[in-house]
Amino acid sequence: MFKLFQCIFKDNCGVLNKNIVLKSINVCTFSDKSGINLREKTSINTPRAQSVAEYYAGKKVFITGGTGFVGKVLIQRLLTNCKDIDTLYVLIRQKSGQNVQERLKSMLNVPLFDNLKKVNPASLNKIVPIPGDMMKSKLGISLQDEDKLIDNVSVMFHSAATVKFTDTFKTMICVNLEGTAKALELGKRMKNLDTFVYISTAFSNSDKAVIDEVIYPPPKPLDEVYKFIDKHGNDEERIKKFIGGLPNTYTFSKAFCESLVDKEHGNMRTIIVRPSIVTPSVQDPPGWCDSWVAATATFSDVSRGLTRVLYGRPDVPCNTIPVDYVCNLTLVAAARQNPSKDVLVYNCCGDPDNIVTWKRGADMYLEESLKYDRVPGTLRPGKVVMSPHPLVVRYLRFTRQTVPALLADCWLRIQGKQPRHLKAVQRAALLTTLLQSFTSTRLDFRTTRSRHLMDTMSEEDKVLFPCDPKTIIWKNYMKDFYCGVQKYLLNNK
Repeated sequence: MFKLFQCIFKDNCGVLNKNIVLKSINVCTFSDKSGINLREKTSINTPRAQSVAEYYAGKKVFITGGTGFVGKVLIQRLLTNCKDIDTLYVLIRQKSGQNVQERLKSMLNVPLFDNLKKVNPASLNKIVPIPGDMMKSKLGISLQDEDKLIDNVSVMFHSAATVKFTDTFKTMICVNLEGTAKALELGKRMKNLDTFVYISTAFSNSDKAVIDEVIYPPPKPLDEVYKFIDKHGNDEERIKKFIGGLPNTYTFSKAFCESLVDKEHGNMRTIIVRPSIVTPSVQDPPGWCDSWVAATATFSDVSRGLTRVLYGRPDVPCNTIPVDYVCNLTLVAAARQNPSKDVLVYNCCGDPDNIVTWKRGADMYLEESLKYDRVPGTLRPGKVVMSPHPLVVRYLRFTRQTVPALLADCWLRIQGKQPRHLKAVQRAALLTTLLQSFTSTRLDFRTTRSRHLMDTMSEEDKVLFPCDPKTIIWKNYMKDFYCGVQKYLLNNK
């Protein structure tokens, strides 16, 4: 059983402060192996008679994390295919000298919204920014805005989180766990709320070989986590041992978030969506992305000659899922009728019959990149070699990455130019080190509920909200993947 814990962070800096107690939560007892029993706690849904668009018609929706990669696409999908939606409230934090209106304008000024601006520009007026901050008390929302949300919101999507693997352990717990606790409290006060949706990660329980669509026990008692952060919060070696089989503090924090949602959702109809590694969109527009994360950064580094060696096994699946598929499944799942008061979990992952390995994915991306002229000043790329042996990886990195970078930098010095290749190779190597748990471990994600959801969608909804990974044609997708990274992240035509 989880022990009682106290949330003891200051409002806006995430520093432990024993004088401030936000809440104590007594978390439930879990079964000893797989968490909530799939038969007892969840039932396979039956589809609504109405379409997904009809479900959202006239509704007012609140989204946290709307300025993030997934959040932007969620907004775009709602405005594009749910034309009769009433209002989209989006929590936006003021930062970098920009107020929320300026940040909203900047957020909409990306190619993702270009088609919407041409076809239905008035729909963008449905977005209402709500000033706030996940680190602050009550999400930093003013009393006036809070009343507006409580009186009007029908569906709430909680997507906000820090996803930077390099963030401190304290920040991960403060933003992800405390932010989720505040979001739940707000959701429970909403008078007309039909559905609360929490967007987690498929790797929140990746210390298990088989990950079912259930909620598992948290990895440790939470009071033990807070005590550890107080004493050893910045000790990387101790943190690695403390989080056990989980790959990083991000997934560790998400495991606690899911437990919190399960215990504290009250009477809200609640859904957890667990996407795996999120990659650029399949369509509208093809290949769109706005952040360097996981597979996107790794594959790009391969094509630019920065990464030629990966720690791991060539047969390990690269469990990617396009961002538009994630958002479409999330919208469809929220629109389904769920008479149960139990939390329903949807694993949003690649299909086991249509998936590529890390090795094959990197090779396909590289093959696509070789069809185009190499960008001047970049290293010559080579096919990726993978090994599960640390000494072999160190040797290959030195001979296949470090040495070519040093030689290229020597040539730059001879020309009187600033060397840059070694630094770039070292950055790429750091990224692959952060991902080595994902590239070396084969996980079995069970998708019974998600598969049923996709199989029972109407033909109309399958067209408007495609989310079935079986339909991905990898050769075509990798072309869009590569071109999207070049266009939207590297600004290469």
